[in-house]
This record gives sequence, C-alpha cells and structure tokens, in this order.
Amino acid sequence: MKATALAVSARKQGNCYDFARFTLNVCRAEGLETELINFYDHQIEPCQHCDYECIQHVDPRKQKDAACPIRDDVRSIWEKTWQSEILFLFVPNYGGMPPALWLAFSQRSQAFFRQAPTATLKKAVVSAVLLVSPHQSSGAAWALSFMADEVKGLDRRVAGFEVIDPPQFQKETTFTPLIEHPEIQHRLHYLAKQTLECAKGLASEKP
Repeated sequence: MKATALAVSARKQGNCYDFARFTLNVCRAEGLETELINFYDHQIEPCQHCDYECIQHVDPRKQKDAACPIRDDVRSIWEKTWQSEILFLFVPNYGGMPPALWLAFSQRSQAFFRQAPTATLKKAVVSAVLLVSPHQSSGAAWALSFMADEVKGLDRRVAGFEVIDPPQFQKETTFTPLIEHPEIQHRLHYLAKQTLECAKGLASEKP
C-alpha cells in the first residue's frame, strides 16, 4: 500500500511541507511506501494559450479531443495520485482562497480526468488538512467550502478533513513552524492512523 502527500504551497518548506512529512512518517512506520510531492518543486501552469483541446469532442467540426498543449508536471502528478491507495492533501489559505497552484492543478485535470482509473480509485481514500483562519480572512468560509467539494470530487473515499487555524498555535510570528506544537502533532498522527484504518477497511471489502 502506498501513501502520497501533496504539499500545495508556494513555500519551499512551509507548514504544509512539515505536516506532509510528519504524516508520511507515521505511515512509513506502519510499513507503507510513501511519496511527498511538494508543489514548490514542480511546474504547475494554469489553463492558457489553448483552443479548448480538452473538450473538442463536443465540437461538431472536430469531434475528438486533442492533447493539452501545456507541457508541465500536472499530468505526471495526477498519475502518481492515481497509483496510491492513500492520498493526503495539505492546503494553505491565501487571501481567503485556496492557492492558485491548487486551482491550476485541479482545473487542468479536465484535459485527462476521463482517463483516470475510476474503478481503482473507488478502493482508495483521501484525507485533507486545510490551514485557514476564519476570523482573519474574509473569504475563509468560501475556501473551506471549496476544498470540501474538491475533496469529495476526487472519486475516493473521504477518510478525514482537518482544519487547522494557525493563529491558535502561533505564539510568536507567522514564520514559527506549526509542526513544533504537540497538539498539531497529535492531530496529524490521529488523522494518519484513521486514514490508514479506512484504507485497510476499504481494501478488505468484497467487490
């Protein structure tokens, strides 16, 4: 069984990266293969400079989709998530919205989502951790709702959805690593264990 974590942040090693690494360490201790995909290290481009190649099947003149003209890492990242029984998402909140990196990554999947192994994904699980401060960001409630729908739309069993309010734990500055707080470690450890149990239970279900 494999667990893959996406650290959806513009920072090289911010809180999302720390959370992902901690969570995967819990999974690794349980004998799982793990992979951390840090968005900072990848090229993720939004939809642009195209001719709707991904929906040309509805064009009566063409009737067949063409390959997405953008050459970046989006397709390869999605394929890695398809090959994992467990998917973790770690998503910060930028100005009351999920990061533009996530929006681009999600929207670009329209070019190939019909190729996803749907039957396999129904035996997989997903858990998400969203860093958001409702009392500081006016759009935070929208970010929560948006990401909840995104997680439900991944064609996997939703095992967990954790919301962490950074100011609740930061006692010094915005740049204080949240992973140092024992309560956050406890919550991530619980999320990892519960997600793993959900994945094992799903794998043992009869077809």
